[in-house]
Amino acid sequence: MTDDAPARASDEAYELLRDRIVDLTYPPGALVNELQLSRDVALGRMPVREAVARLAREGFLSVMPRRGMVVASMSLADVVSMLEAREILEIGIIREVCAKVSDAGLDEVRQMFDRVDEAGQAGDYLAFLKVDHAAHVQLAQLVRNPFLLPLAETLLLHNLRFWRYCHRNRVVAEGHVQPHDHLVEAIRRRDPDGAEAAVHELVTTARAGLQDLF
Repeated sequence: MTDDAPARASDEAYELLRDRIVDLTYPPGALVNELQLSRDVALGRMPVREAVARLAREGFLSVMPRRGMVVASMSLADVVSMLEAREILEIGIIREVCAKVSDAGLDEVRQMFDRVDEAGQAGDYLAFLKVDHAAHVQLAQLVRNPFLLPLAETLLLHNLRFWRYCHRNRVVAEGHVQPHDHLVEAIRRRDPDGAEAAVHELVTTARAGLQDLF
């Protein structure tokens, strides 16, 4: 075994367990334990233990000494705080994108949000959530800041988990998915104030939908 093999195993365990939490294989409030998690991902207990500690730091799990772990629940207060953090972070991201994006990057932004809006219009909300998440991560990547990107990825995964959970058994009404044309146009103009307003509009729409979910 090479020196970096334990780190790779820990990273693999983290990604597998995080994905199971985000895709609701382990739903909010589920009780799990280290042995179960180790069996589920077919990895040893040490990398799983390290992954659990990391997931707990990121708010996906709560560790209860001598009792196991519980998958983080999602209260209204949690979601309001998450959306507030998302707006603050994404405004910073989008302003940096407007300042830094190349012509090739503009084409990339346009294409990825075309895919998002096409998925929304198709009426498959879970598919829409997946491509929407990928698009917002890609925006964060365009900033090219290695300290910012992990923060954005983690926050956006919390966002993805919440909306997946809320709409797991729901039919989404036509017009519920808000298009991104204002955001894309502001980025095309390299207009940070317009892009900030578009992000605020998107998050405000998300907040307005909370009243039907709690």
